[in-house]
Amino acid sequence: MKKQEFTIQTIDMQISSSDIHEVKENLDNDYSHLVGISISDIFCSDKSILDLVKVKGVDLLPDKFEAIHIMSSKHIAPNKRFYTLFEPVETRGDEIVIKFSDPDYSSVYNLQIHLLLSNKPENIKRD
Repeated sequence: MKKQEFTIQTIDMQISSSDIHEVKENLDNDYSHLVGISISDIFCSDKSILDLVKVKGVDLLPDKFEAIHIMSSKHIAPNKRFYTLFEPVETRGDEIVIKFSDPDYSSVYNLQIHLLLSNKPENIKRD
């Protein structure tokens, strides 16, 4: 059976305070490149911050990146929901570290971070 050229890996984080929350997770070993990232906007506030996003010791986004820039919703076309990285990051099972905080936190919620992985990043449209 032929494997798809891309997959979407979801990382769930329980946000239980306005403090910084950290998650470390291995990326899918079957895919060679991290191409894009998005956050579901269902619960987190517009003031949410990605304090750190790092793979293989390399920062993918600036420190204290405003999460609103990569939030996605059902009102956005499915093929436009990802913030595509300017250069795909070569990775095969490497660990991603994400630190997230929500200064406007009001109650416990589940944050979903979606990662677009591909074996052929050149085929991912970036319009």
